[in-house]
Amino acid sequence: MRCSTISALVVTAWLLAVAIPAAATDPALKLLLKKGVITQQEYDEALKEAGQAAEAPPVKSEREAPAKATQPGKDADGDNTVDLGKGIKFGYDRGLYTQFKDKFRLKIRIRLQPRFTDSHFNGAWNTIGDPKNYPNVSGTGGISALKHGESVDVFGVHRTRLVFEGFAFTPDINYFVQFRNDTADSTTQNIPGRSTTQLYDAYITLKQIPWANLRVGQYRTHFGRQEFMSSALLQFVDRNFVAEAFVPNTIDRRDQGVTIFSDQEKHPVNYAFGVFNGVGINLNRLSLSTPGNANELMYVGRITADLMGKPGYPEGDLAYSLTPQMAVGVSYGYNAGLQTNTTGNGSNNQVSLAIASLGNGRLLNQGVVDIGTGGIDAVFKYKGLSLQAEGFFRNINTHDHSKRIGNATGFYVQAGYFVVPRTIEVVGRYSVMDPDTRLGHDLITSGVGGLNWYFSGHEHKLQFDYGVITTRLGGADVGGNVSLIENRGRLQYTIVF
Repeated sequence: MRCSTISALVVTAWLLAVAIPAAATDPALKLLLKKGVITQQEYDEALKEAGQAAEAPPVKSEREAPAKATQPGKDADGDNTVDLGKGIKFGYDRGLYTQFKDKFRLKIRIRLQPRFTDSHFNGAWNTIGDPKNYPNVSGTGGISALKHGESVDVFGVHRTRLVFEGFAFTPDINYFVQFRNDTADSTTQNIPGRSTTQLYDAYITLKQIPWANLRVGQYRTHFGRQEFMSSALLQFVDRNFVAEAFVPNTIDRRDQGVTIFSDQEKHPVNYAFGVFNGVGINLNRLSLSTPGNANELMYVGRITADLMGKPGYPEGDLAYSLTPQMAVGVSYGYNAGLQTNTTGNGSNNQVSLAIASLGNGRLLNQGVVDIGTGGIDAVFKYKGLSLQAEGFFRNINTHDHSKRIGNATGFYVQAGYFVVPRTIEVVGRYSVMDPDTRLGHDLITSGVGGLNWYFSGHEHKLQFDYGVITTRLGGADVGGNVSLIENRGRLQYTIVF
């Protein structure tokens, strides 16, 4: 039945070519050809019978470069974009979006990162715990040692993100708003309130001048490499604890302020300079001001150079670079007049909890302090191999000279290699932090190895890592040398759409 139907259509097309004028026949034949009813050969012969010749491609000279191939048009059902007319579009482009001409664009994105953590602790974690680096801070400001039993097995949706982004009035005025609702399932960042919904990012970026973009609002400060990048683009299940601790405000990688910076996509050497409140997200100093520091601000600067290619910030060599990619950067932040007391005038429980959650518990109850933080970083990528390292230094100046805390230093190095290009990656990382250079036997060290399976780049992947974290407490901390040892395995699934 099907063969006879097709034959009838072919005969009909043939008759159309002979009986109907060529101008009317050609569209009909093209429709039959497009639908697969007739072959190209039958189409050419029909045109010949009608007195037409099939369109031949133009002859190119030997010196003429070949024309760039263009993608054939697609039906709305077969494309990611639906054009509704009058400049109104709707579709999917790493998120659902709608756009009106070049005036307005709104994209909505969701990220989910469920995680399973299995940790085993030595006896010192249960009897002594950590009262200095990651202590518990109560709602009334009391500090106690963070303790664990022999093991922890916990499921959690470690990160949930809802993003609204796009442009308004012109493509050069970008906006970005992000909400988070994260489970407090880290063995060190023990913050019960973390699972509440928070405004995480809210900023406007003016991009009219490529060498002087302007960003204002709440966002990640331009400091360091790993802290400046989204947690969706990591080689490991989570950021390194050293990079977490050395954010310039000692509280959060985000803050509220304004930054002028160059467009890193357009220049090999780039800069950024910002001025911020210096107290983390959703706060300003009116919430914790005391005489003498209510007018203080935080200043953050960064310079980067692409020495070879443009490796960018996402970790790992997913692109399987065929030429070497290398970049270096240096950052500095100065946060003056930060109140670190957990009780009394100027104290704020949100700030105290955040300081403790990043491993900076030794700063608590030091009064008003001035903090200077410097960092240097480098990255290299080539044929599936990636190397990344950062080093940090922090100086603490206490206003109350009866209280004194030493400087802090730290570094990490990490590497990854795709044993199956763009799909299977093995990774390793080693980290060291000295939270107080005046004291001995207080290093925190970590060695971690892992395996990543990328289904569709960083936006759809499964990650596993396993490591040993050793926290040393000296005589000045707990009256004797003690080592807290955690053996931790983590499995995390990431999907972004």
